[in-house]
Amino acid sequence: MKIHRAQLPEGLYERVLARVAHARQRAARVQFSLLAAVSCLLTLLFVPALQYAAQELYASGFYEYISLAFSDGSLVLGSREFVLSLVESLPSLAVLLVVAIAVPLGWSLWRAARAGKSAFLTYA
Repeated sequence: MKIHRAQLPEGLYERVLARVAHARQRAARVQFSLLAAVSCLLTLLFVPALQYAAQELYASGFYEYISLAFSDGSLVLGSREFVLSLVESLPSLAVLLVVAIAVPLGWSLWRAARAGKSAFLTYA
Protein backbone atom coordinates (compact mmCIF):
# COMPACT_ATOMS: atom_id res chain seq x y z
CA MET A 1 0.00 0.00 0.00
CA LYS A 2 1.40 3.30 -1.07
CA ILE A 3 0.50 6.61 0.60
CA HIS A 4 0.22 9.64 -1.65
CA ARG A 5 1.02 13.07 -0.47
CA ALA A 6 -1.83 15.53 -0.59
CA GLN A 7 -1.28 18.69 -2.50
CA LEU A 8 -1.62 21.85 -0.40
CA PRO A 9 -3.44 24.81 -1.88
CA GLU A 10 -1.23 27.47 -3.39
CA GLY A 11 -0.25 30.20 -0.87
CA LEU A 12 -1.61 28.38 2.20
CA TYR A 13 1.64 28.76 4.10
CA GLU A 14 1.77 32.51 3.47
CA ARG A 15 -1.88 32.95 4.50
CA VAL A 16 -1.31 31.04 7.74
CA LEU A 17 1.74 33.15 8.57
CA ALA A 18 -0.16 36.35 7.79
CA ARG A 19 -3.02 35.25 10.04
CA VAL A 20 -0.63 34.47 12.90
CA ALA A 21 1.06 37.87 12.48
CA HIS A 22 -2.34 39.57 12.49
CA ALA A 23 -3.35 37.73 15.67
CA ARG A 24 -0.09 38.73 17.39
CA GLN A 25 -0.55 42.34 16.36
CA ARG A 26 -4.12 42.36 17.67
CA ALA A 27 -3.02 40.84 20.99
CA ALA A 28 -0.30 43.50 21.25
CA ARG A 29 -2.87 46.24 20.63
CA VAL A 30 -5.13 44.88 23.37
CA GLN A 31 -2.16 44.64 25.73
CA PHE A 32 -1.09 48.18 24.80
CA SER A 33 -4.59 49.51 25.47
CA LEU A 34 -4.77 47.87 28.89
CA LEU A 35 -1.29 48.98 29.89
CA ALA A 36 -1.97 52.53 28.69
CA ALA A 37 -5.11 52.63 30.84
CA VAL A 38 -3.17 51.34 33.86
CA SER A 39 -0.44 53.92 33.20
CA CYS A 40 -3.01 56.72 33.07
CA LEU A 41 -4.58 55.56 36.33
CA LEU A 42 -1.21 55.31 38.04
CA THR A 43 -0.26 58.77 36.77
CA LEU A 44 -3.47 60.15 38.25
CA LEU A 45 -2.52 58.54 41.57
CA PHE A 46 1.12 59.61 41.35
CA VAL A 47 0.46 63.36 41.27
CA PRO A 48 -1.42 63.52 44.61
CA ALA A 49 1.12 61.12 46.14
CA LEU A 50 3.92 63.50 45.17
CA GLN A 51 1.99 66.43 46.60
CA TYR A 52 1.41 64.51 49.83
CA ALA A 53 5.09 63.54 50.05
CA ALA A 54 6.20 67.13 49.48
CA GLN A 55 3.79 68.35 52.14
CA GLU A 56 5.01 65.73 54.62
CA LEU A 57 8.65 66.45 53.85
CA TYR A 58 8.08 70.11 54.58
CA ALA A 59 5.99 69.47 57.72
CA SER A 60 8.47 67.00 59.21
CA GLY A 61 11.40 69.39 59.08
CA PHE A 62 13.30 67.23 56.63
CA TYR A 63 13.64 70.19 54.31
CA GLU A 64 15.56 72.20 56.93
CA TYR A 65 17.88 69.29 57.74
CA ILE A 66 18.66 68.54 54.12
CA SER A 67 19.25 72.21 53.27
CA LEU A 68 21.68 72.36 56.20
CA ALA A 69 23.47 69.31 54.84
CA PHE A 70 23.88 70.97 51.44
CA SER A 71 25.03 74.28 52.88
CA ASP A 72 27.86 72.79 54.94
CA GLY A 73 28.06 69.12 54.10
CA SER A 74 31.52 68.40 55.46
CA LEU A 75 30.66 69.47 59.01
CA VAL A 76 27.15 68.14 59.14
CA LEU A 77 27.42 64.75 57.43
CA GLY A 78 30.38 63.82 59.61
CA SER A 79 28.11 63.95 62.63
CA ARG A 80 26.32 60.69 63.37
CA GLU A 81 23.59 62.49 65.33
CA PHE A 82 22.80 64.68 62.37
CA VAL A 83 22.47 61.70 60.03
CA LEU A 84 20.17 59.98 62.53
CA SER A 85 18.06 63.15 62.85
CA LEU A 86 17.87 63.36 59.09
CA VAL A 87 16.67 59.76 58.82
CA GLU A 88 14.18 60.19 61.68
CA SER A 89 12.65 63.29 60.11
CA LEU A 90 12.11 61.54 56.77
CA PRO A 91 8.38 60.76 56.37
CA SER A 92 8.73 57.11 55.47
CA LEU A 93 5.04 56.51 54.75
CA ALA A 94 4.93 59.29 52.16
CA VAL A 95 8.14 58.07 50.52
CA LEU A 96 6.86 54.50 50.54
CA LEU A 97 3.62 55.64 48.90
CA VAL A 98 5.50 57.46 46.13
CA VAL A 99 7.76 54.46 45.50
CA ALA A 100 4.80 52.06 45.59
CA ILE A 101 3.17 54.04 42.79
CA ALA A 102 6.32 54.95 40.85
CA VAL A 103 7.56 51.39 40.39
CA PRO A 104 4.37 50.00 38.81
CA LEU A 105 4.03 53.20 36.78
CA GLY A 106 7.50 52.78 35.33
CA TRP A 107 6.89 49.10 34.67
CA SER A 108 3.57 49.73 32.93
CA LEU A 109 5.03 52.51 30.79
CA TRP A 110 7.93 50.27 29.78
CA ARG A 111 5.61 47.39 28.92
CA ALA A 112 3.20 49.71 27.08
CA ALA A 113 6.08 51.03 24.98
CA ARG A 114 7.10 47.48 24.07
CA ALA A 115 3.51 46.48 23.28
CA GLY A 116 3.01 49.66 21.25
CA LYS A 117 6.07 48.86 19.21
CA SER A 118 4.67 45.42 18.40
CA ALA A 119 1.16 46.71 17.86
CA PHE A 120 1.76 49.64 15.56
CA LEU A 121 4.97 48.90 13.70
CA THR A 122 4.70 46.49 10.82
CA TYR A 123 7.67 44.54 9.57
CA ALA A 124 7.78 43.74 5.93
